[in-house]
Amino acid sequence: MKRWIVFLLLPIFPGIADAFPFETTVLNAESTYSAAGVSDIDRDGDLDIICGGWWYEAPEWKRHFVRDVPEIRGRFDGYSHLPLDVNADGDLDFINVNYRSEAIYWVERPDSLGEPWVSHTIALPGAMENGMLADVDGDSVTDILPSGARFSAWWRGSRDEKGRYSFERHDLVPPLQGHGLGFGDINGDGRDDIVGVSGWAEAPEDRVGGEWTWYGEFELEKRASIPVLVEDVDGDGDNDLVWSSAHDYGVFWLEQEHEGNARKWTRHMIDETWSQGHTPMWVDLDGNGISEFVCGKRFLAHEGKDAGANDPLVIFSYEFQKDTHDWKRRTVSEGNSVGWGLSPVAVDIDDDGDIDLVCPGRSGLHLLINEQGQR
Repeated sequence: MKRWIVFLLLPIFPGIADAFPFETTVLNAESTYSAAGVSDIDRDGDLDIICGGWWYEAPEWKRHFVRDVPEIRGRFDGYSHLPLDVNADGDLDFINVNYRSEAIYWVERPDSLGEPWVSHTIALPGAMENGMLADVDGDSVTDILPSGARFSAWWRGSRDEKGRYSFERHDLVPPLQGHGLGFGDINGDGRDDIVGVSGWAEAPEDRVGGEWTWYGEFELEKRASIPVLVEDVDGDGDNDLVWSSAHDYGVFWLEQEHEGNARKWTRHMIDETWSQGHTPMWVDLDGNGISEFVCGKRFLAHEGKDAGANDPLVIFSYEFQKDTHDWKRRTVSEGNSVGWGLSPVAVDIDDDGDIDLVCPGRSGLHLLINEQGQR
């Protein structure tokens, strides 16, 4: 099958002046942990926040000790807080996928919250920028899919008779290693594929024992975001790609189109006015039923050496406009101390019907309460 790649750069995003009604709460101005997670840690019915070595009790956000987090080469370990009840005891634990320790481990919520949380090593595969929980093999059991800098693999989750998880490594095709990772159905066969920075790997029927087929059909940024979002942006029935540059300027989308049986990709610039969008998400912030690309600027990702590192911190959302084939940008936060780290969380934390944002990073831990539902 012949496939084509067409690159089209649209004009620079005009920056439509529009803003979401968010109220910012500084939970810890001194926090420099990169990741956060949300669960009802104390089982009182309210959602709490965990970030590195501490958890914050809702609704007053009192801080409680979690554990001593290793500091490796000047940075705290913990590039993700992925929620999963690993030991099947009824509360959420958190899986960490890490660059500096090169480890995947899970942090266990103790039976008594007065005790330190214990970490348990799953694997030591090498440096990872981040990762995601996904059902890679379609068996309805959660798996771990990391973005390996110099390896490509996933860890298949299985559960024993009591529901407790264990994980087993399965290798993927080598071109998937690098800085950028997506997961979703590219070719419309009902199986979720895996996206890398220079193409995608087609999922076989047997995703455990079968061979993943590589298609080098496009080139994203060398250091693309994690995740690269796989979504049907334009509603034409096939999935497109939306991503940002994790360590440079730019937000982009790659439009999937077809000429007969041939697939082609058209590249579009969405916004090139800000940099270091490491960890985007696809959520509906204003409750209109249309999900948006939401991402913000990471603070001091490489000690100020990245392009635009000293620019003001921003968080924007982008909603695709079908009539103009363009994107509407709205400001979530701009020009303050709110950064966007490696593992932000979108969740209705105050139970008022709209999506709020938990923003960890080296400029502090912040909670952005969406006041859309209060209008």
